[in-house]
Amino acid sequence: MRIRIANYNLENIFNRFDFSAFGNSQDAERSQRYLPPIVNYLTDFRSNDLTEFEDFKQTLRAAFLSQEDDKRQHTALAIKEADADLLCLQEVDSIDALLKFRDLYLNKTQGNDYKQVVLHEGNDRRGIDVAAMATAKFPIYSRSHAYMTRADLGSKEHRDELINKFPVAKKEMNKRERIFNRDCLELEVRKDGKELTVFVCHFKSMGGGRDKTIGERTLEALAVRHLIESKFDNPEKANWIVIGDLNDYREQVKVRADGSEYLVTEESSGLDPLLDGGFAVNLVSRLEPMQRWTHYYSWGKTKSQLDYILVSPAIANANHDVQPEIIRNGMPLRVPNTDDVVRFPRIGWDRPKASDHCPVVVTVTVP
Repeated sequence: MRIRIANYNLENIFNRFDFSAFGNSQDAERSQRYLPPIVNYLTDFRSNDLTEFEDFKQTLRAAFLSQEDDKRQHTALAIKEADADLLCLQEVDSIDALLKFRDLYLNKTQGNDYKQVVLHEGNDRRGIDVAAMATAKFPIYSRSHAYMTRADLGSKEHRDELINKFPVAKKEMNKRERIFNRDCLELEVRKDGKELTVFVCHFKSMGGGRDKTIGERTLEALAVRHLIESKFDNPEKANWIVIGDLNDYREQVKVRADGSEYLVTEESSGLDPLLDGGFAVNLVSRLEPMQRWTHYYSWGKTKSQLDYILVSPAIANANHDVQPEIIRNGMPLRVPNTDDVVRFPRIGWDRPKASDHCPVVVTVTVP
């Protein structure tokens, strides 16, 4: 079985806005950050003056109408460029939003016909879920792990053994009920007598600080590893892939004031449970170090790989000369040192853009 697989964080594919979030000052402060910049420029609802709420909503609707159409066109073009048989996605509002995006935008690019669409509602408080789309060529079967708790990691002895290896997750193990901030979507792809298991993830963001949130990502990575080890008697020889926006990195490209770049390597990462000891192979690591980034953080002037295709050793060995592609045509023009990248039509300095993440795509042969 030869299959082309892509990962893409679509950045807030919504078909609604949760106005109820502005009901108290704490949620209003948080929700304000997700508004289109022009709304923050024109109006500020942190005051929670409900007498002005209808005017505020009309301003917000007008801003979304003007900005989101370009964004969705660019996102669709990026997906067309990936040309994947199986498309794994993050930050999708609902199955309805994804179907509308497919029918009204993606299908007009005359790219692949994604007849299979999968989304299970997860745990995210903003309602952003992981999802998948696939062509009819590769039948897929899905299962959600959003319900997974620490009790599902096995006996207390087994959990203690995990924590001893990765103690940064201990605090999260003891306080969290559900492990995944969104979901771990398990997909079975079957074709020509071959079977591939794909785990689609969106780990905890670094909002609030990388060090403060690394424990949550480590626990999520531990849970994914546990799912793999529970499913396969010999994970090293099995056919599986962990794919998604995992929101952490082992190295980072930093941009100096003069525009020059240099590489910084981190001692630890929230992805260590999946990468340590060669348990999984990061296919993007086959690219040149300065070309592995999938996300640009403008405030810190850093480029990082946040989006991953981690494969089992069996798949890595069967595809030893295969390198993934990172599609940057939808990134805004403000990303430093990308003048050689041909952007999609009407891409702007900061917006419109396809997403704040780049699609990552690879074609692999399943042994």
